[in-house]
Amino acid sequence: MQSARVIALTLVLSLATSSLLLAAPAAAKPAKPAKVKNYKAGELFCPAGVLVFGNIVVQSGRCYVLFVLRESRGTFLAFAAPDAKIPPGQLVRLHTPAGAKLRGRIFYLVPMRTTAAFVPMDAVMLVAVRADDFGPQLSLTIVGTPSPNLTVIFNVRL
Repeated sequence: MQSARVIALTLVLSLATSSLLLAAPAAAKPAKPAKVKNYKAGELFCPAGVLVFGNIVVQSGRCYVLFVLRESRGTFLAFAAPDAKIPPGQLVRLHTPAGAKLRGRIFYLVPMRTTAAFVPMDAVMLVAVRADDFGPQLSLTIVGTPSPNLTVIFNVRL
């Protein structure tokens, strides 16, 4: 009787282990984005839901122009008002009158972890991005720069 229990327990454990091993490769595969959209420099970015990065909450229901801003505190992805436009590829120094005006039109600064400096210190530049929508997450990758794969990943709240 006891040997039957040991055999049954061994059988149950081996089935459970094999089902976990079969499920593991599927879970390890990176998720494919549901939607991918490329935004040119200066094109309006209109998030479908609230974007959350740490304690920064980017509101939905409005559109933004995306910049990269670099200052002594770090490098940031800047969400600015749609009327805050500069020509693509042009740098605006923050200590100039145009820079002060542009800084006043920025709503959100999202920190970026980067060691590459494609924007000089105390300057802002319009950027193109690729948006990969994974449903509960949205990644914004800066494209067309000498520093590849600069990505910010947001949690999305609908």
